[in-house]
Amino acid sequence: MQRSIVLVLLLIAASHAGAQDKKKPRLAKWKSGEQSGTVTIQDQEESFVALVPRRFTQRKKWPVVLLAHGNGGKAGNFLKHIKSMAGKRPPLLISLERCDNNQKAVGYVPKYLAELKKQFNIDGENVYALGFSGGGFRLWDDIVCQAKILPLFRGVVLVGCGKQSFDPPKKPKKAPTVIFVGDPRDGNYGKSRPAAAENLRKLGYEVMVHEHNGGHSVPRKEIKAVFQWISKQVKASRKKRKR
Repeated sequence: MQRSIVLVLLLIAASHAGAQDKKKPRLAKWKSGEQSGTVTIQDQEESFVALVPRRFTQRKKWPVVLLAHGNGGKAGNFLKHIKSMAGKRPPLLISLERCDNNQKAVGYVPKYLAELKKQFNIDGENVYALGFSGGGFRLWDDIVCQAKILPLFRGVVLVGCGKQSFDPPKKPKKAPTVIFVGDPRDGNYGKSRPAAAENLRKLGYEVMVHEHNGGHSVPRKEIKAVFQWISKQVKASRKKRKR
């Protein structure tokens, strides 16, 4: 009888130790405001700049918008430009340093996301990406045209750009809304956006288009509208969870 009790206790202890091992490592502490950080991708340090919301806590899941600057841009500068359009209570904004067409950054935005999940308590139902020019073209190839990556994102915003190299796959069950923002007279956008949007719609994707006359730029009014849309998606998903 005593041996049986000892055996049971040992099994319980072993089970408890196994559960402890499976626990996720403790997430880093982040202060609110602009913060710099790094992740390791392919054995190399890659940097980012984050706008951490007020009252940030790792006990809560946070919606995130990954920002991909244009060719020759810098993560910090792009974050400063975008944050003024993101509303009074923006989501977690993370601007990536290696992300444009001139940086050998193929596939890097999804790789950043995988590593950032080890540092931030990211809400998997509310992951968005916004890219301008070369950064947006990278989002097209590395997210919109990748069937395995698409379900990781709720929205992909392409600013001043459209289709790059590849065609999108058949729409998976879970797919992001694809939002185009641009000036029809802008060659980076006007030549490739119409066909790209039409192709996506034919495949069943939800597509939104915000056009302006500001040339090859990141327009304030239209980007504000995008962040208002993101805010609505976040509120809707939280409401759905409470049911």
